[in-house]
Amino acid sequence: MLIIALPQKAQTNGPNIYNYWLSPNGLSISLSGQASAQLLPKNAGEVVAVIPWQLVSWHSVKIPAATHLNAEKITALLHGLLEDQLLDDVQSVHFILPIKMRELIQAGREVLVGACSKDWLRQATQALQELGVNVQRIVCELSPLASADVSSPFADPSQSERTTVDGQTSTAVLHVIGPASSAAAAVLCTQEGVTRLPSSTSDWSAFKALGSPSLTLLCEPQWVQSTSETLGREPKLHSVSQRMLVAAQSNWDGATGEWAQSKSLRFWRGLHRKYIAFAHHSQWSLARSALTLLILVNIIGLNAWSWMQSSSVREREAALSRLLKETFPSIGLIVDPSLQMQREMRRLRHSRGQSAAGDLEAMLGAISTHLPANYKLQSLSYSANELRLNAVSKDLISPQSQIALEKLGYTVRGENTTLGGQTVAVLVMTFVDAASSK
Repeated sequence: MLIIALPQKAQTNGPNIYNYWLSPNGLSISLSGQASAQLLPKNAGEVVAVIPWQLVSWHSVKIPAATHLNAEKITALLHGLLEDQLLDDVQSVHFILPIKMRELIQAGREVLVGACSKDWLRQATQALQELGVNVQRIVCELSPLASADVSSPFADPSQSERTTVDGQTSTAVLHVIGPASSAAAAVLCTQEGVTRLPSSTSDWSAFKALGSPSLTLLCEPQWVQSTSETLGREPKLHSVSQRMLVAAQSNWDGATGEWAQSKSLRFWRGLHRKYIAFAHHSQWSLARSALTLLILVNIIGLNAWSWMQSSSVREREAALSRLLKETFPSIGLIVDPSLQMQREMRRLRHSRGQSAAGDLEAMLGAISTHLPANYKLQSLSYSANELRLNAVSKDLISPQSQIALEKLGYTVRGENTTLGGQTVAVLVMTFVDAASSK
């Protein structure tokens, strides 16, 4: 996975420089750096673009439930509902929607929607697209916490990582972030949205979520000491790489509108994320162990069953070899007892003047039971193990009859030939003499 942080402002004196991170499994960072679009790592898997948190505003709307709500209808409804809340023209705004948008709408619940400038997003991703870096997902650097009642056992691991720390569920997360060269920014993420707190901590009393005992405090390394002294509590270290990794697992999707991907791509990407979560995330460790144990038990069981079957086959072949040797003492080396038994039985029948399976009498008797009643043959020809019935179409032999003949060692096929200047159908019946073929 290639995670790319989109720049807040386009470069005026050269190409855009992107901060990027490489993740082999979506749960850890293997490489990070800065590069222009041309020098970004290629063939890194899924490409995720991250919108800076400063450029996204969050709005709560309640969309009327409807039977059919496609992306175009949802966007049109959002334009009407958010027209008074947005500072810009609604046509120039790009929406970031929750993944389970339709489920929330059908449940009659209010929906949080992110909004950013469509022109800015187009300029930020244009250089990537021109150089063949196909952005497959667009997420926000910081996004609201997902409600617990919309999660499921098969949800993305971001659900637990964003709301659970050390086994405790958080109703709010406070991020203290920013480069050391400037003042720190305190950003509060709750289920109601993402809010930048005032620079003065004396004004924080208006935010009730900060007083919650389940508040999680995440801080970049350069702000750990000052944050601990200011707030009087020890924050948890949370680097930019960790924040970008969590953002890549977001429950919000900004790849809509002109950045939308096909349903099939979305399906396979979602399936791939669930596989990565199952294969690497700690919450699935017991399930992985159980699956491994199940596979091992099945492999052991199949090998045991195969050994028993092989032993049974060997016993039957040994019994057949003894029977063959007792019945036909003149046989020397026994290689394939089944085929050698067929060969000897055929010779015995011929020596007594009886017909064998590949003889004319036996073949006529076998095919006559599968032809229509009172059917009269016009002409036929016979050669070793092959009977040709002239003016008989293969369609007269039903599929069930063909299966029955195959069990007796016969195959049938249809051909055309010329008799008396006319083209007629020919039914060719062949006896597969396994003994002679060997």
